Amino acid sequence: MKRWLKGSSYTLEPYMSLYIFLFVLFVIGVIFGASMVGSLSFLQKQDLLFFVEQYFQSITESSRLLTIGELFSAFWTHGKYVTFLFLFGLSFIGLPIVWFLLFLKGIVIGFTVGFLVNQLSWKGFLLSITSVAPQNLLIVPAYLLIVASSMIFCIHVMKMLFSKGKSHYTIGQATMLYFKSYLIALLIILGGSILEAFVSTQFMHIILK
Repeated sequence: MKRWLKGSSYTLEPYMSLYIFLFVLFVIGVIFGASMVGSLSFLQKQDLLFFVEQYFQSITESSRLLTIGELFSAFWTHGKYVTFLFLFGLSFIGLPIVWFLLFLKGIVIGFTVGFLVNQLSWKGFLLSITSVAPQNLLIVPAYLLIVASSMIFCIHVMKMLFSKGKSHYTIGQATMLYFKSYLIALLIILGGSILEAFVSTQFMHIILK
């Protein structure tokens, strides 16, 4: 696994600034998403709160024993997102889309946490810590890994095309390493999905009860 991780990231040190850029892009998305809550009107907040309360009610009324379906649903949702990032990252023109999808993920998390805290105060903060944060501690790094790997993949392809002999990899090797990054990201997503289905949802159920 250590050998795979080393190969998948094309060594971390030369691209540290790239990872910092992507992390800052994600954080800006979170801040932007949280600030969007303040721009909503009272009626919009009430409408959203109604749907959130309906969702909470469905959770409290459902059985907590059947979580395999939730695990599959969570993995399917996040896995599709990572797959889109992987596919768009195969081409130069897809990189802006990859950046936007990472930024959009930050907006969704920021808006979710901001809305819960804004409408439910301390209970919303508690729900955010227990039901939003745990799985995203794994899922967000998986997104960062695949986005960074897509950029590194494009960098190596550009070196091969425009700077003969400058890249340490052939196109086949770079593609294989990029695919390894995708598989590692899926494994991390699986771990995050397990947390979401068996830990976060359980905490949410307990808090709402």
